[in-house]
Amino acid sequence: MFGNMAKVVGQIQNIQQFLKDMTVEGTAGDGLVKVIINGQQSILAVRFDPDRISAVEPEALGQMITEAYNQAQLESKEKAKEEVTKATGLNLSNLPGIF
Repeated sequence: MFGNMAKVVGQIQNIQQFLKDMTVEGTAGDGLVKVIINGQQSILAVRFDPDRISAVEPEALGQMITEAYNQAQLESKEKAKEEVTKATGLNLSNLPGIF
């Protein structure tokens, strides 16, 4: 029984490391804004197209940042779900709220 538990703990640790190392990019405004996050949903960087940023109103820029983050977050969750499914063999797509 404990041997199996060690395997599960190892799988969880591998998944946690994968999520920490994974990066996903979301964009908005036709590439004006880019938000890069990891699999733990932490923002790693926010980047702007320097040639076009000065023409954007602050409110619109805020909306673009939100849109880019939400896009990156969705992709990150999908990749995390795929990794958990691959590591555990369990299909978690029918369990709402996990990802």
